[in-house]
Amino acid sequence: MWTAKCWPQVFKRAMITILAASCAVTVAVGPAFAEDDINTLKDKQAQYAQLQQQNNEKLVALRSDESKKAEYGATLQSQVAAIEEQINDCSNQITDLNLQMQQAENEISEKQKQIDADYAKLKERLRALYMAGEARNLQILLSSDNLADLSDKSEALQMVTEHDTTLINRLKADKAAVQKAKESIQQSREQAESVKTSFAGKQQELATALAETNQFLKEIGQQEVDLQDKNASLDVQAAKIAASIDTWTQQQEEKKKQQEAAAAAESSASQQQASSSSQSDSGQSSNSDSGSASTPTSSPSTSSGSFSSLIAEAEKHLGKPYVMGASGPDTFDCSSFVCWVFTHSGVYNLPRTTAQGIYNQCTPISVSEARPGDIVFFTDTYDCGETVTHVGIYTGSNTMIHAGNPVQYTSIDTSYWRKHFYAFGRL
Repeated sequence: MWTAKCWPQVFKRAMITILAASCAVTVAVGPAFAEDDINTLKDKQAQYAQLQQQNNEKLVALRSDESKKAEYGATLQSQVAAIEEQINDCSNQITDLNLQMQQAENEISEKQKQIDADYAKLKERLRALYMAGEARNLQILLSSDNLADLSDKSEALQMVTEHDTTLINRLKADKAAVQKAKESIQQSREQAESVKTSFAGKQQELATALAETNQFLKEIGQQEVDLQDKNASLDVQAAKIAASIDTWTQQQEEKKKQQEAAAAAESSASQQQASSSSQSDSGQSSNSDSGSASTPTSSPSTSSGSFSSLIAEAEKHLGKPYVMGASGPDTFDCSSFVCWVFTHSGVYNLPRTTAQGIYNQCTPISVSEARPGDIVFFTDTYDCGETVTHVGIYTGSNTMIHAGNPVQYTSIDTSYWRKHFYAFGRL
């Protein structure tokens, strides 16, 4: 049977039991993780960090190759331009040579006409002399009155013949000179054609190399985008793991505090056990007050859990199309997506509004203060009459999830988004 002296001990044991139960209830807040689970998460966290490092190294190498290839492409382009100029010069030279050949052919034709005409005249005179019988040496001899007359007639005949012969020979020599010039022009023209053909072949080689270089640069650009997308995905996974580890750490800290509080209460009860009844009654009040004061009243931070809830809701809509003015859930614009995710994740009730409207409800924060789950705002992405024109949910490591086209993860560390960045905000 319980006596009055037994009540202090019974009361203290009851208080210890109540405190232990409250510890169990407090620690149970949030998801529970085993030590092995946390170690696995930490291993994955390290793996993601290693993959990100490898991706960053690949990005540096790609950008280096891109720079070298771009420089090479510029050199090729310059060479192609030089070759085109040389081909044009050759074409102009060939045109000039064709004109010169045409002129030479015209000159040869004229010379031939003169030769034919003079030769015909010479034949006609010789024929007339022959028909008149004046061209025979015997007749010249017999018809001469004296030696002087004979000499004069012979000399006259010789002069006529030599004159015509000289004229014909000169024309033939002119014709031969023009023909030779024509052949020289033809040779120059063939050489120019050969050079032009060679340049055309070189131009084709350079054009092929330039096309391959441009294709390589395009592929590098796509590889860079792919690596950035992979890093963005790794950032999100790492953020989820970090949130889980933070939750587990908070649970461990709470558990330790509750165990310390329970141990303190049990120690106080043991010390009071040896006291007298009146002192025990006084100790009961003191211990009750002490137990109440020792019980922690603060709850663990919900920031990590909130971010996990945001991401879980946001990722349900990955790949859904962008439609201006849409409110979800099949299609979104940038502001309706953010409003939908915050409201339906239970993190914050955010009625449908514009990007400017969301910004007006946020507390602006600096870039250094930004953390996953905050909201990132942009300006001048299109003309809508408001300062803030685009919005997304920040997922850490310079990435966001937003209603682009379609809903997707995107790096904000690009020239476009850096140009239009406006501010970070927190609800």
